[in-house]
Amino acid sequence: MKPEEAAQNAVLAGLSESPFARLRALLDTPSPQTEPTISLAVGSPRHQPPQFALDCLTENLATYGDYPPINGIESWQASARDWLARRFHITPEIYGALHQVLPATGTREALFLAAQIAPDGPNKKFMAMPNPFYQLYAAAALSAGATPVYMNAVAENGFLPDPSGLSDETLDQMRAVFMCSPANPQGAVAEWDYLDQWLARAEKHNFLLIMDECYIDIFDRRREASPPISALNVAAQRPEGLKNLMVFHSLSKRSSLPGLRSGLGVGGDEVMKQFLKLRMLAAPQSPIAAQKAAALCWANDAHVQENRSLYQDKIDLAESVFGTNYNFYRPEGGFFLWLNVGDSEAITKLLWEKGGIRVLPGAYLGAEVNGENPGAAYIRVALVDDMAEMKLALPRMNDILSAEGIK
Repeated sequence: MKPEEAAQNAVLAGLSESPFARLRALLDTPSPQTEPTISLAVGSPRHQPPQFALDCLTENLATYGDYPPINGIESWQASARDWLARRFHITPEIYGALHQVLPATGTREALFLAAQIAPDGPNKKFMAMPNPFYQLYAAAALSAGATPVYMNAVAENGFLPDPSGLSDETLDQMRAVFMCSPANPQGAVAEWDYLDQWLARAEKHNFLLIMDECYIDIFDRRREASPPISALNVAAQRPEGLKNLMVFHSLSKRSSLPGLRSGLGVGGDEVMKQFLKLRMLAAPQSPIAAQKAAALCWANDAHVQENRSLYQDKIDLAESVFGTNYNFYRPEGGFFLWLNVGDSEAITKLLWEKGGIRVLPGAYLGAEVNGENPGAAYIRVALVDDMAEMKLALPRMNDILSAEGIK
């Protein structure tokens, strides 16, 4: 290496830029004339958080003077376990050991660390994920020394990767498979048979199924009588139980508290032992005040219903504005619209320059496989602002797209 050359990290060199860094570069143009500008690009909930959680944080400021226990304070453990049993109608015995339910500083940190404890060995080299996908999955795989395998999640397969699409030879070399239900960005929900297929493959080929279920309490009106299930439901009925499974949940979406950085992980006895071991060495603890506020949130379902209703109302509005244009459909879960506009980057730029509206190009959420990026034709629209902003933004979007002849 020449003296003037800086040392480089191979993992970082293999990572793509953040979708939002790419978006800033794409829209590095003079500010549009349209006012107000509205961002529908970032999936950061903006509904009012529950006041009881904010009050709890204020009342417990003194606890920031203490190191918190990494496996959770007693009230957090009790509330999280009760929520899992109540929400998914499962017996607590399947995650009975103390280390099987652990707090995390948001699902991002937890998902990243989960990849680091996935089974390894000379013949274990892959980690698979849906395509398009939450970009953290690829970063976690590369950091764990694995090669990402991108499984297209497109309209033809209901926006969920086909479990039979990977050969036995590839599955034998699999370390982990990331799945998200409800899916980001498409809102598809994984049902029982689908999850059962992935769990069967995880057991047969000895890989870890890592389930990102952070949107599971944000679902459409038509699912009120049958809310999305968890992979925990299916694993609880299988002979191997949770052995090859880790599931992660978060209060970011459920309680509109992304800044609390509070989530939970639950899984099999051995994998959660390894997860705790790594977290004790390399992860930050969730502050005691945050755990106390989180315990109140996991114990309260009323604020979640109110939060969900706000999203449902905005999806109603979007349906009335877009109709069947842009292949609009009501997402089963989550708060994103996944609109087919033909060229995601060009349309993203058009909406910004003509209407002052920021959306996220689907191309930035996908990886190119065999010369095709399955997100390239789509834009992701985050319905996170209040209804007043949605009533400005969505009709304005539709007018701009219609004027361009896009349907």
